[in-house]
Amino acid sequence: MMPLLNDFDLALLFRLLIAHFVGDFILQKRSWINDKLTKKWFSGSLYLHVFIIGALTYLFSGYYSNLWIPAVVMITHYFTDVWKSVKGDVLRFFLLDQIIHIFIIFLAWYFYIMPDIDLVASITTILNNPVILTIILAYLFVIWPAGYLIAKITKPWQEQFDTIKGLKDAGRWIGMIERILILTFVLINQFTGIGFLIAAKSILRFSDIKNAEDRKEAEYILLGTMVSFIFAIFVGLLAVQIIKHH
Repeated sequence: MMPLLNDFDLALLFRLLIAHFVGDFILQKRSWINDKLTKKWFSGSLYLHVFIIGALTYLFSGYYSNLWIPAVVMITHYFTDVWKSVKGDVLRFFLLDQIIHIFIIFLAWYFYIMPDIDLVASITTILNNPVILTIILAYLFVIWPAGYLIAKITKPWQEQFDTIKGLKDAGRWIGMIERILILTFVLINQFTGIGFLIAAKSILRFSDIKNAEDRKEAEYILLGTMVSFIFAIFVGLLAVQIIKHH
């Protein structure tokens, strides 16, 4: 198992993350992004950008005798950015792009502080840890299967509306974020946060009621919210019980 982090190790992680954010957001011009989207792997801006990422990783790491880790970060950043340029500049691919970059940064940090680590053995240990698997499974369930079940449960009431005004898919995304927040509150034993979410959404919805149709829509949305909250709270409590016994 990895020992408890000391200040030096934590500072290294923060420096690597700072290097990424500086290189990927502050120093990268919008014209570079457009150039990558247009020219893909033929973009000169792409190569300049990944070089900056590699250079910043090297400079911020403080491990100046180690060149292979910044090189790996630079190469993986290149392929990830090429993939994103092919997929397009949309939210889901931007998020996946950043998740991949940050995952690689954590791996790089891990190899910096644990140079002799057996990566396969470490991954195997993580994948066999019931606590980690419980948390992953809980979040996966409340994000996707729970949303599908809630849609099925509330379908009879949804059919009472010809259309529900609002942004496309906004309700689905709001529900996902709500369940993520609720599950997180349950896992960290902060139930007051759940009460705040319920109160805030109730006030926002009923403040918009102007007629009977508006009231029906508000009640439908609050019904979905309550079902969503129940799923997230139940899954969170179950996860906490499993974690307590491991």
